[in-house]
Amino acid sequence: MSHQQRTTTPGTELGGMFPRVFDTEYVTITRGQGHYVWDADDNRYLDAISGNQNVNIGHGREEIAAAAKEQIETLEYTSSMLFANEPAMEYTAKIAEFTPDGFEHTWLVGSGSEANESAIKMARQYHFERGDERKYKVIGRRRSYHGNTAGAMAVSGFPARKDKMEPLFQNFPKAPSATPYRCPYCDGDGGRECGIERANELERIIQDEGAESVAAFITEPVTGAANAGAYPHDGYFERVREICDEYNVLMIVDEVMAGFGRTGENFGIEHWDVTPDIITSAKGMTGGYTPVGGTMPHRRVVEVFEDLENGFQHGHTYCFNPASAAIGKAVLEYMQARDLVANSRQVGAHLHEELQRLYKYDFVGDIRGKGLMLGIEFVGDRETKAPLEDTGERFQNELFESGLDNSIITYPTGGHVDASKGDLTLLTPPLTIDEADADEIVDRMDATLADVADELGL
Repeated sequence: MSHQQRTTTPGTELGGMFPRVFDTEYVTITRGQGHYVWDADDNRYLDAISGNQNVNIGHGREEIAAAAKEQIETLEYTSSMLFANEPAMEYTAKIAEFTPDGFEHTWLVGSGSEANESAIKMARQYHFERGDERKYKVIGRRRSYHGNTAGAMAVSGFPARKDKMEPLFQNFPKAPSATPYRCPYCDGDGGRECGIERANELERIIQDEGAESVAAFITEPVTGAANAGAYPHDGYFERVREICDEYNVLMIVDEVMAGFGRTGENFGIEHWDVTPDIITSAKGMTGGYTPVGGTMPHRRVVEVFEDLENGFQHGHTYCFNPASAAIGKAVLEYMQARDLVANSRQVGAHLHEELQRLYKYDFVGDIRGKGLMLGIEFVGDRETKAPLEDTGERFQNELFESGLDNSIITYPTGGHVDASKGDLTLLTPPLTIDEADADEIVDRMDATLADVADELGL
């Protein structure tokens, strides 16, 4: 594949932006259509990560732009503290067509971080109103990421994204990640029995902390940035549900990335026969066309709030924003009309199968995931699963740049081994792709890994 010349701009010269990293050269993306984007030099890239795992219906959809224009011209904003608005009512009703039975209500916010923050506060107030005033701790999992606000960071098990801010957060306990590839007990072959035993470790933490102090357990059904496409052994979530019921602990499922069709089901947790107490989501809710997140409590949680004089003690200026709600409703209608959840399942299975050819590279350790939420873990030794010698910034930068050379956008991440080592990439293309597009992704990833191997001597 031919490599493209591309113009970059230093982080110090991005107008008035405060960039994530000043000492970085940035490519400027100028437009998008479908599953492609173009830069300022008119180079085209296959967007294999859907923007940031959120552009689920692809870029540049005219139907969504029309819905946004109509609503902004009609009513762009009204305070949810004082008034109701029709777009929010219609959008949350549409969300309920996607959620499992028992989830009829959504608290609308502006991001996945806010959705998880809202869930944490909802769990705390739920117990408080029921007389369990000592319940406040929220147990997370290692190798997990729930967002960048204070509460969401407190429950995240992703040191690479929180170590510098750690003193600002509650030191909430973390259960093991319980994923098969690096399972210290079964080395990936333990199956359901190992899943149940890993869940029992959560029970031991609840007992150690004192069940009277534990309000909730939060988990990603399929892990995103912190462990690229990994998910626990079968049996794990079913046992977690039993433990949460026994100790009066709410089960929060973080579907910020996995929700709304990404894994080939409406929600990732539906791959298992489990009903959580609260579901959170964001990215796929509006397809990247506007910032929205949602906290979706089961009716058994909602019932506690129905008769409260002052209701849920939480909120933001942009909760239930009418313009965002109209856009979100149009996105979900677009998904339904094209049966994109089924497409994610079918094309995702094809993509997963075709990706197996990348095992020809010795540094590819594991290819995993569900639907169109797939991850690749890279290793220095496939047998021992030891990290790469060039683990971290050097490998991940090379992977990203080589991807751009081969006209594909990748999502390098890592830090899942010993808190600082390990390398991963997510593959999360729009749910609109077909099998031919999936084949193109594999071809471009193949060429990318060949370049990485040559550059780093792998």
